[in-house]
Formats: sequence, C-alpha cells, structure tokens
Amino acid sequence: MNTNPSAADTHSAFPGSTTSRVWLVAALAHTCEPADRPAVRDDLMRTWVPEPGSGYRTHDGRRRATWAQLHSRFDLVEVTP
Repeated sequence: MNTNPSAADTHSAFPGSTTSRVWLVAALAHTCEPADRPAVRDDLMRTWVPEPGSGYRTHDGRRRATWAQLHSRFDLVEVTP
C-alpha cells in the first residue's frame, strides 16, 4: 500500500481499460496534474473539462479552476467516454 500521495501512479494499469481513475482531496503541495489532463467530475457532480493552458472549466463555462484548486477542494473521478 502506498501512503505517499505524491508518489501515487495516476495512470490506468491497462491501456484501453474502462476503469476510471479517482483522486481524493489532497493538500496543494502534493498535487500533480495528470499528463493526459482528463475531464473529471467533482463530488458535487459538476464536470470539469481542460482548457488550453493549465486551467479547467465547467461545461457551462461559469466556473474556472486550476488542477491544484480542484484537487484541494473536491474528490475527483475521471469522466470516461
């Protein structure tokens, strides 16, 4: 069991896997944005999509946040197509 959140692997174990990744709320100092920048859903059921650059926004465009802000405030689940 890995207890160090900064060392946790955030990539799917198997290519083409239908299992969604999950990121639980973490301190700002220990967050790393996944390299593939997936769309995610927070614990309030809002879907966040990556924007060009380093931000994320909700589908309606009313809210914007960085990965670090999202990860420090919400449990996140990867949205799979």
